Amino acid sequence: MYESFYGLNAKPFQLKPDPSFFYGSKGHKRAMAYLEYGLSQGEGFIVLTGEVGAGKTTLMRNLFRKLES
Repeated sequence: MYESFYGLNAKPFQLKPDPSFFYGSKGHKRAMAYLEYGLSQGEGFIVLTGEVGAGKTTLMRNLFRKLES
């Protein structure tokens, strides 16, 4: 339904978070910057918290995708 109307080539509303649909809002960009900085500095723990559906898993999968490339 959404694919043809919006011209998408994949289903945007899946149960499994898909990093290709990552939208970098102001808060998500800040969280990504903290994660990247923590990794670059070799920090031991980086805590990511938020409400259900806030995009934590998608954010992490986006980070993993960046690390692979």
